[in-house]
Amino acid sequence: MQEIIQFLNEFNIQNILSMGLIMWYFTNDIKKELKTSIDSLDKDVRQMNTRASRLEGTVYGKGVYEKIDE
Repeated sequence: MQEIIQFLNEFNIQNILSMGLIMWYFTNDIKKELKTSIDSLDKDVRQMNTRASRLEGTVYGKGVYEKIDE
């Protein structure tokens, strides 16, 4: 417990501000990179959905335009 108190006592406003600035600098581009990655993943999923829909249309849609006589 004494070590934790000593560690906290060593911090002053300059240390806190410098650590905050360093953290901001290194995490600044993470949001942009994540957005790019998510957009790319979304595009891939949409292309896969289109392919699956086309496949389902060829498999299940063969009789869609056949005339039904009752």
